[in-house]
Amino acid sequence: MDKRTKKTPSIDVALLKARKYCSLYERSKAETEKKLRDYGVMEGDIPFIIEKLVNEGFLNENRFATAFASGKFRYKKWGRNRIVMEMKRKGLSEELIKKGISELSQEEYGKTLDTLLQKKWVQLERKIVPDDYESGYIAKQKLIKYALQKGYEQDIIISRLKQMKIM
Repeated sequence: MDKRTKKTPSIDVALLKARKYCSLYERSKAETEKKLRDYGVMEGDIPFIIEKLVNEGFLNENRFATAFASGKFRYKKWGRNRIVMEMKRKGLSEELIKKGISELSQEEYGKTLDTLLQKKWVQLERKIVPDDYESGYIAKQKLIKYALQKGYEQDIIISRLKQMKIM
């Protein structure tokens, strides 16, 4: 399948498409390789194009790791566990994952978790039947499950809930 056909883009055309793709958002090498395959670029040309993009500054995995971690935290309010899982899915190395996660502010992380917990607690509190231990217990479990699904660490969740006097 390494034969060039009419539908197979030349290296120059593929490089132009890849530059445009990488200039819109920060991208990982794995994402860019997948996109090049989707364009129909020959397998032998992909490493050359990736190297060219790195040398020209269109691809930078350090920059991607930092941008990905901070973006998912700020906009989607994800916790560290979820960000790490998604970064692994993107094909980043452990070193890059640690670098991206280390950029998250500890203070901002706690404040964001507090805000999420408070908003969710207001929703769940409405469903609690007064003087019913079971409905309160279920609401607290739902709150913890919600924060875990967002990717926050269980010990941090519990300590924040205790500070908020919910637990």
